[in-house]
Amino acid sequence: MSKQKVAFGGVGAAGIVALALLLGGGFEGREYTTYWDALGKVWTVCGGVTGPGVIPGKTYTEAECIELETAYIAKMYGRMGSCVAGEFDPSVVKAFGHFAYNVGPEAFCRSTAARLLNQGRVREACEQIPRWRFVGGKDCAVRSNKCYGIVTRRQWEYQTCLEGA
Repeated sequence: MSKQKVAFGGVGAAGIVALALLLGGGFEGREYTTYWDALGKVWTVCGGVTGPGVIPGKTYTEAECIELETAYIAKMYGRMGSCVAGEFDPSVVKAFGHFAYNVGPEAFCRSTAARLLNQGRVREACEQIPRWRFVGGKDCAVRSNKCYGIVTRRQWEYQTCLEGA
């Protein structure tokens, strides 16, 4: 029996909340007070949320974090759905959702991975994920650059993506 396929733009509320919970308790961790991400050069809070809802100096509650994360993820998947057509295994959608949450949906939409997904070349799209290991011009595979968590994250995304390729 095969899994039901999912479109990026068709991820439902349950999928959005699941990704928010995964991110909040996973690679990002959860910070309730905003902080300046020196590598990304952006104010950040909760499970890695950036953008206009992030108010420098504010401390957020758990409920506010979940609200910010789910709103961001819903918007993100909508944007991803506008640049990648078709339906995919849920593991692929989860992996690239996790990826786009970190690099941003615009970068995802401009990526070779998105182009390959549109061509139906899912495994090749998955193989693009580990290439995204640079932050602020620094190679995060070099541990002294103090961003090795990106490499770990990309490995998880790559393996998750391959499950559905």
